[in-house]
Amino acid sequence: MSTKVVEEKSLPDDTNIAILAESLFLANLLLIPVIPFVVLFSLYRKHKLTIKSGQESLAYNHIRQTFIASILAGVLIVCVVGVFYFLSNISAAVTWTIIITYFTCVHSLFVMYGIYGLAKAMGGQPVKFPLIA
Repeated sequence: MSTKVVEEKSLPDDTNIAILAESLFLANLLLIPVIPFVVLFSLYRKHKLTIKSGQESLAYNHIRQTFIASILAGVLIVCVVGVFYFLSNISAAVTWTIIITYFTCVHSLFVMYGIYGLAKAMGGQPVKFPLIA
């Protein structure tokens, strides 16, 4: 009986940390770009050190997915904007059309992945983002 009580207590903590990780990912994309990423990085380091070999908790699964997706989103935005800044005329309309199209398509895709991950975290299920990790 006491084992069941311990399992019930550990599950909400794992779920809450998974929800926190997904919320930080969405905040990093939509609200404040750097601060949630730093908190997500500290969560990633903390949970990476506590993971046992072969056992991946729900919280670590969500933290790892959101950390990888955050890095990928940051690299893509810096590369895309950097390429168009250095290789084209920044005052040309076509440059801004391409950058806005990127934001509309690719950035929105990451937001949808974040919403999908948040729904999975709220349901207490592990997540694997397609094409990312």
